Amino acid sequence: CLFRNFDVKGGSDRTLIYLTLSLQQVLKTCEREATKQAAEKAVHAMLIKQFPIPGGPGWTLGGMFPQPGDIQEGEAWRLYMKQAREEVAKRALDVLYRADGTKDKWWGSFSKRKFMGKELK
Repeated sequence: CLFRNFDVKGGSDRTLIYLTLSLQQVLKTCEREATKQAAEKAVHAMLIKQFPIPGGPGWTLGGMFPQPGDIQEGEAWRLYMKQAREEVAKRALDVLYRADGTKDKWWGSFSKRKFMGKELK
């Protein structure tokens, strides 16, 4: 387990936690893919799926994030995190796979570890 506890001091810490858990999802998705091209397709399919927002059904992080005040705020949060998740995934794929498209197994080994004992669904 990577970090059992994490002292949350503000919004930037919450963003870091969410993006680290999102990166864990990318690693887990890429675990099954042998080539970068196949991983890009699998990660793209994962990223285009609707994901829960704080306080919504399916949200796995409990009260760690404040609930949005209204629907517009919730959708703005979703849009921001969608863009951030896409950028993290794009950069992660460049590290997870070598220039010839083969998997770098060292980075892939982190797919089995959980951050704070949690994972996004």
